[in-house]
Amino acid sequence: MDVMFNNLSKQWDVIKKDVAPRLEALFKQSDFIGGKAIGEFEENFAQYCGVKYSVGVSNGTDALKLSLAAFKVESPCGVMIPANTFIATALPVTYISDVNYDLTLIDCDEYYQIDVELLELYLKENRNKWKSCIIIPVHLFGHPSNMKRILEIAEKFDCYVLEDSSQAHGAMALNKKVGGIGDISAFSLYPGKNLGAAGDAGVITTNNEELYKKVKSLRNYGSSLKYHYDFKGWNNRLDTIQAIIVDEKLKHLDKWNDMRIKVAKKYDKLLKENSKVITPKTAPYINKQVYHIYAIRIKERDTLQTYLKENNIPTIIHYPIPIEKTNPFKHLEHFDNKRTKQYANELLSLPIHPFLTDEEIEYITAKINAFFD
Repeated sequence: MDVMFNNLSKQWDVIKKDVAPRLEALFKQSDFIGGKAIGEFEENFAQYCGVKYSVGVSNGTDALKLSLAAFKVESPCGVMIPANTFIATALPVTYISDVNYDLTLIDCDEYYQIDVELLELYLKENRNKWKSCIIIPVHLFGHPSNMKRILEIAEKFDCYVLEDSSQAHGAMALNKKVGGIGDISAFSLYPGKNLGAAGDAGVITTNNEELYKKVKSLRNYGSSLKYHYDFKGWNNRLDTIQAIIVDEKLKHLDKWNDMRIKVAKKYDKLLKENSKVITPKTAPYINKQVYHIYAIRIKERDTLQTYLKENNIPTIIHYPIPIEKTNPFKHLEHFDNKRTKQYANELLSLPIHPFLTDEEIEYITAKINAFFD
C-alpha cells in the first residue's frame, strides 16, 4: 500500500465545479492584482474567524512581518516566541530595521505550546529592559496555546499579543476561533495548511481598526491612496487567483477539520496500547484542536522513520533542528529549552489529511506496532 502524507488533489476534486467558473471569469476580467475576489475572501474569512477585519497578504511569513510592523512600539522591544516552532516565526523580527527587537525563545509545554509559566517568569525578570513588548504564541500542530493565561500575562506586563495561527485554521479556545483572541493574528495559507491556497498566500485578522488600516497600507508599499505613501511598506499583496481558491476551500474547512479529528481519534485508538508511542494530548483549556499535524513521540524515531519509509509510509519531522541551533539565531538569549531539544529528537509526524481512509490508518498503525513488536 502506498500512503500519501497529504492529498491536495482530493481537495481540488471537491471544489473544482464551483471554482472553475470563478477562474474563467478572472481570466476574462484580468483583475489579477487587487481583484474583487480578494475583498470577498477577506470578508468571508473575517466572518469565519469572528473578527471585524481581515487582510489578504502574500504568505504567512509576510503576515507576521506586517503584523509586527503595524504595532506602535519603541526600541528596545522584547519579543517572545516559542522555541518549538518553525523558523518563519522568528525571521520576521529580523526584517524590520526601524525597531531594535530583542528576540527570546521560550520552551514548550507538554502540549507543544509556549510554556506560560516560563513566559511569565521571564517577563518578571526582564520586562524592565524594554520600552515595548510583544508575545507571539504559535498554535502549533492545530492545538491552541493557553490564551487565557497569555492574555493575563500580556495585561500584567503591558505586552501586545500576535497570534501565529498558521497551523490552526478553525481551532478554538476561550469559545473563540484562533485569530480573534489576541491583538492581531497571522495565518499562512501555504498549500499544505488546513486552509491552503494553490501557492503561497496568507491572511491577517484583527478587531483593531487602526491595526487593520495600517497592515492594509503596509502590504501595498505603505500606500492607502495611489501614489501617496504613509509608511515604508512592502509589496505583500494577495493574488486574486489565490483568493478565489481559498474562498472556495473555506466553505469546506469545518468539514475537513472534523474529518482530520476523526483520523486523529482513530490513530489514538489504534496506538493507545503501545507503551513506546506517546500520542498527542489535548489541553483542558481548549475547545477544539484541528490536527494540522499528528505528531507522535518515540525514542527510536529515526529508525522508525526509515522502517515506515520502507513500507511506503511517508513521515515528516517537525522540527529536527531547534531555532537556537540554526546559524541565524545561535546568538539568542534563551532558557535551556530542554523540552524543545528533547522533542526535536523524538517527534515524528504521521500522514494526516481529511481523506485518509480507515484502511490506510490501520495499515500505518499496524506497521508502527509491528516495528516495536
